[in-house]
Amino acid sequence: MATITSGGKGRTDVSSRSVPSIKDDAKFGKIKTATAGITHFTGSDAGSSGFIITTAGSSVIWPTEGDSIAASSLTAKTLYEIGVKQISGSGTVSVVY
Repeated sequence: MATITSGGKGRTDVSSRSVPSIKDDAKFGKIKTATAGITHFTGSDAGSSGFIITTAGSSVIWPTEGDSIAASSLTAKTLYEIGVKQISGSGTVSVVY
């Protein structure tokens, strides 16, 4: 738990949180799944490292830069190490971080 202390000249110090007990050296550490509709990967969901198509459906994938591609043009259950900024359509796509 963080501790807040006040010092001279109006300074406030907040102790940092403790180090997490779970650590790994995996290449990816987070997955966010997009299903049906439009999902934008901005804010805290920005900075993806790739994606895996579970079911293509009518999904369209927009990379962080460049042209979009239909998920049906790619192979399902394959990791594509391409950053994603948006996914739309009816398929299921897992974005990895």
